Amino acid sequence: MTIDTVVLDIEGTVCPISFVKETLFPYFVEKLPAELEKFEYPLNQVGSDNPIINILSNLPSSITESAQSIYNYLKNLVDYDIKDPVLKSLQGLIWTRGYESGELKAPIYPDSIKFIESFPSKANKIYIYSSGSIGAQKLLFGHVDDGSDKSIDLNNQLSGYFDITTAGHKTVYTSYSKISKEIGKEENPQSVLFLSDNVEEVKAAIRAGMNSYIVIRDGNAPISDEDKSKHKTIYSLSELEL
Repeated sequence: MTIDTVVLDIEGTVCPISFVKETLFPYFVEKLPAELEKFEYPLNQVGSDNPIINILSNLPSSITESAQSIYNYLKNLVDYDIKDPVLKSLQGLIWTRGYESGELKAPIYPDSIKFIESFPSKANKIYIYSSGSIGAQKLLFGHVDDGSDKSIDLNNQLSGYFDITTAGHKTVYTSYSKISKEIGKEENPQSVLFLSDNVEEVKAAIRAGMNSYIVIRDGNAPISDEDKSKHKTIYSLSELEL
């Protein structure tokens, strides 16, 4: 069957795997102290119109006693890459400001930009499936670095987004079955191609009936010769013939 739908992973597939940990996380940690210094402590958590206070109000009062205690708590979550809802919400807010100011741009690979811009049509669709939140996905694809002074927006080229809250964890085959159902491909998942740098994700997608290739990029975790022999691999989305 002809492949007419592509589901893309982000980190290590269309964007350098280092971007989140080497750019986005440090940017958040750098900006956080100045944001926290704007408030009086202990933090007044009642009836505030400030979005940051509203987010921080979900933390225990023992943590919101001072700017330093909040910073230490959130910095620890970042250091250990803990998927905490308060952290994710606050990161999203600060990253939004960074993208909007132009301080942040998403380094999507040129071959991926070209693929996304040229592939979609009425019959063909591209979806995103990442462990990062859907909000963060839209931010990233809305502020893509194409080498010019301004960023470009690729969101209009995308048909939808999935994350672990909407589809499930990425190494579980039922997540891909759920995506197939959501995008109307439950009866013919083989017409869907999932691309990822993660071998376990590729295996899960294949188990769910999708086609799936391993994407190999500089900086990604090495792929064993055995996995290379069992799965199709590509080094660029320009290699795809769909």
